[in-house]
Amino acid sequence: MLIFDIHSDIFTDVNHRRLRGESRVFNQYHQDRLSRGGINGGIFVLWVDPPYDRDPVRRLEEILLNTEKEILEFQDTAHIVKHFDDIQWALDNHVMPIILGLEGMSGLGTDIQGIYRFYDLGLRHASLTWNEANAFATGVGSNEKRGLTPLGQEMIHQMETLGILLDVSHLNEKSFWDVIRVAQKPVIASHSNARALCDVPRNLTDDQIRAIAQSGGLVGVNAYHEFIDGNPEWRHLDRYVDHIEHIISLVGMDHVALGFDFIDYLQEETRQSFSRTRNRSTQGLEDASKAYDVIGKLQARGYRDTDIQKITHLNIFRVLKSVIL
Repeated sequence: MLIFDIHSDIFTDVNHRRLRGESRVFNQYHQDRLSRGGINGGIFVLWVDPPYDRDPVRRLEEILLNTEKEILEFQDTAHIVKHFDDIQWALDNHVMPIILGLEGMSGLGTDIQGIYRFYDLGLRHASLTWNEANAFATGVGSNEKRGLTPLGQEMIHQMETLGILLDVSHLNEKSFWDVIRVAQKPVIASHSNARALCDVPRNLTDDQIRAIAQSGGLVGVNAYHEFIDGNPEWRHLDRYVDHIEHIISLVGMDHVALGFDFIDYLQEETRQSFSRTRNRSTQGLEDASKAYDVIGKLQARGYRDTDIQKITHLNIFRVLKSVIL
C-alpha cells in the first residue's frame, strides 16, 4: 500500500551533509529507510533550521543551492513533481514523486517576488512561517496578538494563482484564522495533531480541524513525540493512531493524512532548539522505516483497505489535484 508522507525535512540533512562535502545524500542515507517503511513519496520541505535562522536569507540561499545539486543527482530514483500527473508518471517509472515545499518564508525577507525562483525549481507547497514572526505571518512561538500581515495576504493570493498548496501548520491561532478568512483554495496542516488529545500550541483545536476540512483540505498527523501526548508513557504508535481517529470522528475519512515529521537525522543542536527531552522519538514510530506499522494498527482497529488508502495517499492526492496546476 502506497504511503505519501506529507511532511519531511530530509533536505535539511541533504544541506548539512553536502556542506561537509558529501553527495547523493538522499540515496545514501534516506532511500532505503523510506523504502523499508513503505513511503513511496512525499512533501519534502526547505526549512531554515535553528541555529542558522539568525540569518534566514543567507541560510535559505545555501539550502536552495544544495537542494538544486541534489535534485540533479537523484533523478534516477526520485522526481520533483511540477504537475499533478507527474505523481503517477513517477510511480509508473519506479521513482519517488517528491513535492518540493517551503517551511516558513523568513528566508525571503520581504521579497514577495522571491517565490517565483522556488516555483521554477518545482515548489508546489509552502507555509508562511515556522515558529517565528516574519514579514508574512506569525508562528506559534511569537506574539499571540499578531496575525497575518498585508504582505502575507498578498502572498496567499500569489500562491493560489501559481498553484502552490498553502500549509497552516506552525501558525499561531490569530494567523490561522486570518488565513482561513483569506484563502480561496483548500489548505492543509501538514504536520499537526489534535489538541483535544495533547494540549500543546502546535496542535489544532477541534474548531481549527473543522475549518481545514471545510476548506477542502486535510490534517497530516505528526509522529513527533511531544505532540502525541502530555504523558511520556503514552507517546507510542497506538496513541498516534488515536489522533487519526479523533480527526476522523470530527470531519470524516476524507480529511486526514500522514505527515510524520521524523527528526532522527537532524543535528543535535537543531533538535535541542525545540526539544529538551532526552527521548525524542515516539515508541513504534522512531523513524521512517516504521511508517508501515501505522497501516497494521489501522487494520487491527477495523478500518477497510479502501479507507486506509485515503489516509495514506488518496486524500492528499485529491487536495493536490485541486490546487497544483
